[in-house]
Amino acid sequence: MGSGQSLSLGISVAPLWLKVRLLLPANEDPLYRISVETPWLDHIDTWLVHEGQVLRHVRGGDALAYSDRPMQYRYFAFESSMPAGETVLYMRVETVGPMAIPLYISEAKLATQRDVSSGYQYGFLYGIMVALAIYNLIIYFSIRHREYGLYALYLLGFVANSLSYTGQLHTWITPDWGPYFQDWMDIFLMITYSIAGLHFARVLLNTRLYAPLLDKLTTGVTVVIPIGMLISAALNQLTIALLLAFILNSSFAVLFIVLGHQALKNDVPAARLFLICSVTAATCICISTAAVWGLVPYNDFTFKLIELGVAFEAIFLAFLLAQRFRLAEIDKQIAERSARQDALTGLNNRTGFEHLVYPVWHQLVRRKRDLSLVLIDIDHFKNINDLYGHAIGDEVLRCVAALLEHGSRRGDIIARWGGEEFLLFLPDTNEAQANTHAERLRVLIEDAVIDSGEANIQFTASFGVCGTKDGLLGETKLNDDALEHIINLADKALYDVKQSGRNSVQVASEVL
Repeated sequence: MGSGQSLSLGISVAPLWLKVRLLLPANEDPLYRISVETPWLDHIDTWLVHEGQVLRHVRGGDALAYSDRPMQYRYFAFESSMPAGETVLYMRVETVGPMAIPLYISEAKLATQRDVSSGYQYGFLYGIMVALAIYNLIIYFSIRHREYGLYALYLLGFVANSLSYTGQLHTWITPDWGPYFQDWMDIFLMITYSIAGLHFARVLLNTRLYAPLLDKLTTGVTVVIPIGMLISAALNQLTIALLLAFILNSSFAVLFIVLGHQALKNDVPAARLFLICSVTAATCICISTAAVWGLVPYNDFTFKLIELGVAFEAIFLAFLLAQRFRLAEIDKQIAERSARQDALTGLNNRTGFEHLVYPVWHQLVRRKRDLSLVLIDIDHFKNINDLYGHAIGDEVLRCVAALLEHGSRRGDIIARWGGEEFLLFLPDTNEAQANTHAERLRVLIEDAVIDSGEANIQFTASFGVCGTKDGLLGETKLNDDALEHIINLADKALYDVKQSGRNSVQVASEVL
């Protein structure tokens, strides 16, 4: 047997008496559990009366020390057997907080099954939220973007609040902290997720840029109301603190929608999904709040609807943040690639060349492997610009870059070194092999033709090569700092080519 009814009358109402008639068949004599599944009610006195005789009087409620309660349980509850026939349950409830009385009477074994089922539900819900919070904390500590940290605090604040107002936090952590402690803990944890959530929304949607007054209002709400609650706590005015907490929670729901609407009007990319999430969560929060105030029926569904709404919001906002993180990473990669790439030719610039070459360089030097560098200069490039214009000059640079890429091998690293100069790094290539490779590239460039519209333009390039033989540069072992020295030697070889007629290849070992 099991049944339940709920009653909700609002905040700071007069003490309430309930009378329930229980009719039990003669052939049943199980153990029954009577429970009021709201953990914040201050005083609950219960009498079981059979045929005019008081069978049992049980006192409980949040005002009693945890050890003095009838069951070591997060709700007011006690178990009792009852005789056949009619037994009358009288209950007097007194509380400063919300007068929400979900009364359940069921066989003890069925009540235990409900507890187990509820435990699985909460474990699944909290598990998702804590996992999302940890994931976003990791992202925050990695990239230091505030929205990820605030989102994690929002989720953790909501989990802590949910654990508190369902009595679980009090059962596990604070059972001996004294009467009335849970009332204050509930209302202050109630506002933690609202404060973190509002600041998360501000930062995510960047409202300061296009809605500064709304941004200041949102910040003000998260400052003024908590200060008022702290003053109420100092004066021991629980009712005022409760009203302020509910005002902040209601403001949270409304401001979430307003912030999303303003973002949508200003074409903020995240606004549409944020608004869908905020409307859903705000609706659920308002229904649960109204249930606690007694404005709508109070039952399992309306009581837990806030958790379902915030869970829905949390999952989709996590998707939004993950999408933002992915886009930020793509932008970062594009920016890094742009910083290392020559805009005209698409080749590496000096920064990109050094970034790619140094890891390979150090590995080759440690293993005493051969390596070579080839420095290339387009012949008479200034004349090309003067005769045909800079647009044709740029086309020549792009053509040479394409020919160098086409003629190079896998593993070779190419860069535009500056102006009309290019640099090749050839791993596992001695100087003689580099000379042969450079000659092949020289022929490719010499045979190239660009149609300017008025004439076919041909051009040549000069090459300076410096490399090792059997891992030695001349008779010297390479060290980690020798890259610049080899580039300088290749430059000297290139200078010798330019002095002796251009359009040829010169190795450094022949001019030293």
